[in-house]
Amino acid sequence: MATGLRTGRIVMPLSDQERKVLQELERELFIQDPALAKQLETGIPSEPAPAPKALNVIAAALGLALILLGIPIHPSPLGLLGFTLMVTGIVSQWMEHRRWAERRRTEQRRARSRRHA
Repeated sequence: MATGLRTGRIVMPLSDQERKVLQELERELFIQDPALAKQLETGIPSEPAPAPKALNVIAAALGLALILLGIPIHPSPLGLLGFTLMVTGIVSQWMEHRRWAERRRTEQRRARSRRHA
């Protein structure tokens, strides 16, 4: 018996029959869901989370700058415009992330249903 490098658990070698079954399971996984198989093999997610869009970041930063510029003027239309722009940039990015997350959940559900079918 050997000790696993990362887990510290005892690792037993597989019999020839177990090795064949494992190889067959791997082949079936590559056929049924190649994206998941690649992800499991490499450890890298198939689609990383999207980076913030430049327009959303610029809108939020510009909005904050307008708020700061509008501070000296108390009933400031500049501050209101800045607040609106900042909130628009942040909410737009948040919605983009939610759409991405929903697409990913849908893809995972489809892959699971294909595996169980």
